[in-house]
Amino acid sequence: MNTLWAYDIAALPLLYAALIMIGVPLLLAIIVGVVISSLFTPQEFAQNAFMVSMKFGFVVQVYAVVAALTLVGAWDIYQTSRDQVQRETGALYLLAHAVDTYALPQQAPARNEMRAAIRNYASSVAFGDWAQMKAGVHSHTSDAAYTRLARAFMDVEPVTGAQQGVAQNTPEWLARVAESRIGRLSVSTRALSQLIWLLCIAVSVSVLSFQWLFTGSNNVIHIALGAGSAIVVGGVLLVALKLSYPFIGSPPLLSPGPFFQLMELP
Repeated sequence: MNTLWAYDIAALPLLYAALIMIGVPLLLAIIVGVVISSLFTPQEFAQNAFMVSMKFGFVVQVYAVVAALTLVGAWDIYQTSRDQVQRETGALYLLAHAVDTYALPQQAPARNEMRAAIRNYASSVAFGDWAQMKAGVHSHTSDAAYTRLARAFMDVEPVTGAQQGVAQNTPEWLARVAESRIGRLSVSTRALSQLIWLLCIAVSVSVLSFQWLFTGSNNVIHIALGAGSAIVVGGVLLVALKLSYPFIGSPPLLSPGPFFQLMELP
């Protein structure tokens, strides 16, 4: 199930998303630092320095593991989505180039239908599937368009040797389109579990809080280092968030641009 807050932030323009994902940890770090500094004296910090360093080291290790797992999961979602789109459009381009092989005058209606079927399928993906993928739900918009595409290429009868060679590869290209389409639609419904996001946020807050239990001779330097840690934590969360939702945002990491190009085929 998609996490609503994560989806809403990922859908924002990149600048606004960065302001939220980095600004909130930065503000939290400063507030926690001011509160802790007002509650404890430097002598109390010094007395508990060893215990705090042990616990802080443990929290940092937990954060490193959770952040790494979150980034790996988010990268897998993005990479899989990108690969499926590339495979699908690559197979469509091969089909588009194969159309010119059917150059006999009597095959003109078949050629026109092939090109129209490719444009129709690309349009169905760009304007139908993509809207559903942005919402993180499975789409059936392109089902009829794929059926038309398959019939347009499978129904034509090859005549020349070149056409027979193309006809032998056509089922493979159509199968690649179908497999990539199913993979693309299934990946778009995937998202990191809400529990993973909550765990990542919990350890991030712990790291931002524990760091203030170390005293420093210069408060300005201490605040600057705390702010730097907050920026790193927020940056990690921002990258994981954008990779987890590659189809949304302004700009999105993955756009239907290749399908728009297919729609412009003559």
